[in-house]
Amino acid sequence: MTQPTAPAAPVKRTSTVRTFAEGLGLDVGLAVVLAIGPTLAGADFAWTRAYWLSVGLLAGKTAIQTAVAYVAARKAVPKA
Repeated sequence: MTQPTAPAAPVKRTSTVRTFAEGLGLDVGLAVVLAIGPTLAGADFAWTRAYWLSVGLLAGKTAIQTAVAYVAARKAVPKA
């Protein structure tokens, strides 16, 4: 005789939110470095398409990172 399985526990969103906040913090930090670095180095800095593409790629990375964290939290085996 097989035992009935317990319903899946609801996903705790704290790990997903924490992962999003960490990724966003990293993105903001890198965007600041991208903006301040060339200025401090004395290079001519402009808000070019390449700059905004870099910032967009960082934001996309955060979205993917958050989605992966969410899926991983849903698939994680609950601790007994």
